[in-house]
Amino acid sequence: LIVGGGNVAAQRIVSVRTADAHVILVCPAQGLIDETRYRIENKEVTWIDRNFVDSDLDGMDMVLTAMDDHEESARIGHLCRSKRIPVNVADVPPLCDFYFMSQHREGPLQIAVSTNGQGPKLANMIRTKIAATLPKDIGKTIEKMGLLRAKVREWEPAIENSGKRMGWVIRCCETWGLETMSKLNELKGKEEENLYKVLEEYFKKNEVPPTSLVFPSSPEIALIGAGPGDPELITVKAKRCLLEADLVVSDRLIPQQVLDLVQGELRIARKTTGRSDEAQEELLEWCLEGLKKNQRVVRLKIGDPLLFGRGGEEILWFRERGYEPVMVPGISSAFSAPMAAMIPVTFRGVSDQVIITTGRGTKGSMPDLPEYGSTRMLVVLMAVGRAVELRQMLLERDYPLTTPICWVENANCPEERVVLGILETMASVVVDNNIKAPAVLIVGKSVDVLTR
Repeated sequence: LIVGGGNVAAQRIVSVRTADAHVILVCPAQGLIDETRYRIENKEVTWIDRNFVDSDLDGMDMVLTAMDDHEESARIGHLCRSKRIPVNVADVPPLCDFYFMSQHREGPLQIAVSTNGQGPKLANMIRTKIAATLPKDIGKTIEKMGLLRAKVREWEPAIENSGKRMGWVIRCCETWGLETMSKLNELKGKEEENLYKVLEEYFKKNEVPPTSLVFPSSPEIALIGAGPGDPELITVKAKRCLLEADLVVSDRLIPQQVLDLVQGELRIARKTTGRSDEAQEELLEWCLEGLKKNQRVVRLKIGDPLLFGRGGEEILWFRERGYEPVMVPGISSAFSAPMAAMIPVTFRGVSDQVIITTGRGTKGSMPDLPEYGSTRMLVVLMAVGRAVELRQMLLERDYPLTTPICWVENANCPEERVVLGILETMASVVVDNNIKAPAVLIVGKSVDVLTR
């Protein structure tokens, strides 16, 4: 029995009809909204056009009140309890024998969230957030796994072997994971039949087949920007690629908190001073090795792959070998380091130009720094090892000794340090403060524009 005909009543009709309940609705015609009228016209409920009377409770298994008259709702609630009929009084938790959960349904999947009547809207928000994290077509995936369980019972029907059946399916789920299991949805006809044959062979050996055998994938190489170091500053796509990759080949300076996202095999660059080219070649060969195994490979690069990251060279290298990289941008420390130090590299009336360069060019060459401009800001990556040489070059290009400078070490990482100075002391502050790579140098009048 549902008493009332407004929005809450309309929601309750949908909920209980989903559970195949026979619904009797008691409400005068003037209390009906369009949706409840539609349910009545569609013969989804039996409608009684009048106010509630006590005899309406006769023969009822459950009662829901959804009316604006709170005194009458409470009276009905107490009356139901005296007759031992489960009741839900809308918006009065103490008079509810049960609560409606916020539900997500997708095929056989049902997720229900309850706050025990404390916050229905919160339950809805939590349910929405949970549903958003589910893989696409998860309902179909569950149906496919249900078919697999049925197959397993055919392969081993004896009741005494139920533990073996259940244990094997559990191990398959744990080995494959939700994202991988979703690939079952792509298999049809002969492909699906062949898969079951393979799985049956492994089941009889009580072994779980490797993911690469069950769900063979095409090789894929992605060049991903890891950003400046904070795992919350990588893109959603970059995070997904890291979680799904079979092999991740990483630059040496990627912070551990980003590497912790990797689920597959991880190989880290063995760069040493003076051997960067050899180390780069080794990284690319590692990637190629994974691609030849049909793996999903991620080349993880600090900052952005195409900003002083040799990303362009790597694209050409992979193309020559028949692979077109997927590009995933990252936030470069050229942008994040000034922000971490609260330095606006452009500021009206102070700076209207920004030049981004590197302290180490091709084969270790020095950069071609610009002449001094009073409204020009300079951001130099990979500069800390050449502080002395860069200081001299800037002086030769007419930069005043009093030009503000800033070193930002480990920008956006827990170990971040910001060291301010002027051009005259640019090199000495590196030594005095033991500044190490990775560090970004920022030069120009905007360095102290917010702190003058």
